[in-house]
Amino acid sequence: MAFDTDVLIVGGGPAGLMLALELGCRGVHCTLTEEDVDAPAFPKANATSSRTMEHYRRRGLSSAMRATGLVADHPQDIIYCTHLSSHELTRFAIPSRLEAQNQTSFGDYGEHAWPTPELPHRGNQMFMEPILQAELTKFPSVRVKLGHRATAMTHTKNSSTVSILNTVSGETSRINARFVVGCDGARSMVRKSLGIKFGGLSEESRDFFGGQMLSVYFKSNNLYQMLDKKKAWQYWAINPVQRGLLMAIDGIDTFVFFLQLKSDQATDTVDYQNALYKAIGQTIDFELIAKEPWTAGFTLVAEKMSQDHVFLAGDAAHLFTPASGMGYNTSVDDAVNLGWKLAAVIQGWASLDLLASYDAERKPIAYRNTAYARRMADSIGLVKIDPSIDADTLEAANARVALGKMLAAHVQSEFNVPGLQLGLRYEHSPVIASVAGAWPEDLAGRYVPEARPGARAPHIWLDMEGKKTSLFDLFGRDFTLLCFNNSESKNWLQAAHDMGFPLIVLQCDSTEARALYGSDLVLIRPDHHVAWRGTAASNPVEILSLASAKNIAKKFAKEEA
Repeated sequence: MAFDTDVLIVGGGPAGLMLALELGCRGVHCTLTEEDVDAPAFPKANATSSRTMEHYRRRGLSSAMRATGLVADHPQDIIYCTHLSSHELTRFAIPSRLEAQNQTSFGDYGEHAWPTPELPHRGNQMFMEPILQAELTKFPSVRVKLGHRATAMTHTKNSSTVSILNTVSGETSRINARFVVGCDGARSMVRKSLGIKFGGLSEESRDFFGGQMLSVYFKSNNLYQMLDKKKAWQYWAINPVQRGLLMAIDGIDTFVFFLQLKSDQATDTVDYQNALYKAIGQTIDFELIAKEPWTAGFTLVAEKMSQDHVFLAGDAAHLFTPASGMGYNTSVDDAVNLGWKLAAVIQGWASLDLLASYDAERKPIAYRNTAYARRMADSIGLVKIDPSIDADTLEAANARVALGKMLAAHVQSEFNVPGLQLGLRYEHSPVIASVAGAWPEDLAGRYVPEARPGARAPHIWLDMEGKKTSLFDLFGRDFTLLCFNNSESKNWLQAAHDMGFPLIVLQCDSTEARALYGSDLVLIRPDHHVAWRGTAASNPVEILSLASAKNIAKKFAKEEA
């Protein structure tokens, strides 16, 4: 059957753009449709995880991404106040983007808690999407159709046809694709066409992050002056009059304010400016740029993330309340996981069965991350506030101290989460080598580097000719065989050549890295997860066949050095 494109990506947000990048850099023909012509002009996701920054680094984009957002020396701190211009209850210090890039300061993260070349970053999605779009122009195999809305889909077991509306001209067309990936958001047409439902909790009620919300994007020339505090990225107003969250967008004069509406308020009539003033505790210069309603309180995961030759990624597959900032980051991780697998199948060096591992690997991560976001939404959204918290009394001062301690514990739990961001693992994947023994506990606030198959490959800095280099930067685009102690690799390269399997060999003489990886040979996947580790006595054909799903039914355990 002739196809118009190998992969049709419906939706051009972070998941769709990253998926197109993963396919484009491998020369796979794909088409991305996005109904909006322009990149978003309204603040969206504002927290890029360490793991997402590592993915951007793989594609050579981390420096450009880190150059977005707050000005270079602006702290990325998170503070909690009664009113924003009043008592500061607690503060979590996060390095500026310049400090994070140079790793000259770690703030309250701690220097050794985040073993990664890329600390988290605060740069808004509306600044990052244009960088991803521009990068796609480098790949001739990628066709981007902005201003094109996918309106309907029919599919068989082996192909799909999607109807497309040109939102500018009104013309309609159809695209027949071998594979379709729905990256089309919470109301996904692709998911609905497959009859796949969300499971989980919807619109949970909380005092904050539970119900109808309004985001107010505005400019103010004197807000920092009126707050009269060391600058921060997030400012939380915790008082009985008006709760709210203020976020700095550029570190100069633009901000976004989140408020939750009361049951008797409506998004089109609520006095959002007065609510902002109440959260701050005084009036400020104010110029509205735009406002946008949304709903908080979702913890939803699709019943399945693939069906036949159709896949779901991003918000089409899972829906978060934004506490912990994992929605956008989980979406990017979906795309990276799926991208190399689609390329492998289309280019013929992997079995079609490899694609079954997408649901097996990513759905447990969706459950894990949405559940954590829900816990953090409860932690901050259900806080009970003393009615006199801002008073000038000894009782109020004691109440502020107690609330500050509680909030200090909360902010550690929500934002100092190296385990949540770096400790994700594919425990029961059909294309990961099995090993004996239980996994260590999955702790959001603590990450212990581990090279067990299924885990993210651990980072380590290497000294190369006097220059500090991340081991990650030496991995290949596709599979990498990491070899220690001058391990024999000729038979691996021969096996890979015979199978058409893209593999590079990386010899490493670092004793520290050898101790970290725990074996003489380690097979690293394109997404930097460990596929297998063992010794030179192992059978490379068997191992590469497992990693490419050519013998997906044959699970095996190999010796751990």
